[in-house]
Amino acid sequence: MDHLISMYIDNELSIDEKIHFLEHVYDNKPYKDDAVGLLEQEKLLSASLNKTAPDVVLKTRRARILPLFNRPLGWAVAACLLAVFSFMGGQDLTQIKPAAEPTAVLHRFVIHQQKAQRVEITGSFTNWQSVPLVPSGTNGYWEVSLKLPAGEHHYTFLVDGSESLPDPTVATQESDDFGSTNSILKVET
Repeated sequence: MDHLISMYIDNELSIDEKIHFLEHVYDNKPYKDDAVGLLEQEKLLSASLNKTAPDVVLKTRRARILPLFNRPLGWAVAACLLAVFSFMGGQDLTQIKPAAEPTAVLHRFVIHQQKAQRVEITGSFTNWQSVPLVPSGTNGYWEVSLKLPAGEHHYTFLVDGSESLPDPTVATQESDDFGSTNSILKVET
């Protein structure tokens, strides 16, 4: 009987099997009558919803356009069609250009941390994911160049994975909700 309970709970029984199961399992007649009544309603609803649409077969023909464009005559036809559609549409299709991509500016971030073993940057432009900086020479300078879109960006440096430092070369700063100070950089294109 346990396997029937599992099948009932997992909705692996048909509506008729569920009704039969409830009639034999439950001793409480009012509960059984309500449950059977609801399952009978579900049976009627599912029967009305499960009517399938007739199969429709679409007949198609294969267009043979590509071989036409392998010949000089095909290219001439294509150019004429382009000119006709361009003229009729009131727009010169040869002048359509793709949408301009948002402009980004390459920005070099530099920080001096003589004793650091690792320096990273994290900010709104990295979705607050850490990006490592690389040592620049042997004097303790670390750097990375990143493309930044126009707008206002908030960021901070992470030193050795734990110490958060604002950029000392950027005057605009703010305290965040985590007790750290972030630098604010405005990028204009």
